[in-house]
Amino acid sequence: MPTEKSLVIIKPDAMAKGLAGSIISELQNLNLKIIGLKIVDVSRELAKNHYEEHKEKFFFEKLINHLTGKFHENENVIAIVYKGENAIKKIRKLAGKAHPEEADLKTIRGKYGRHNSKTDCYENAIHASDSRENADREINLWFKEEELVK
Repeated sequence: MPTEKSLVIIKPDAMAKGLAGSIISELQNLNLKIIGLKIVDVSRELAKNHYEEHKEKFFFEKLINHLTGKFHENENVIAIVYKGENAIKKIRKLAGKAHPEEADLKTIRGKYGRHNSKTDCYENAIHASDSRENADREINLWFKEEELVK
């Protein structure tokens, strides 16, 4: 089984609801190693780079406003790098589908996500890398090499 890295971001909606501890606890049950963890005040530039694959889509600005905390009184995020066998697959399964209404209620997004009618934004509590390529790109955006333990 392949050892890989994955980026998880506990998003502003989860931070505002005080869910970070519960989410980290659930992730710990996956038996993966945390090799990087920090609190980040997300800049617009970082958010745009993170979501660059969606830059031409109609919801791009909502993604940026959500990740930078504009919808949640500038709450910070927690960025975590996990490492282990099949880390991406394990984390994605626990995270659930991106749209909270479609996510299994046993998943993080199913339990904690919602559609915010005021902002017309899907608040899905966490981001989880969806491939090795994206994990590498995202980890390099959010962490310097020296911030990660081996």
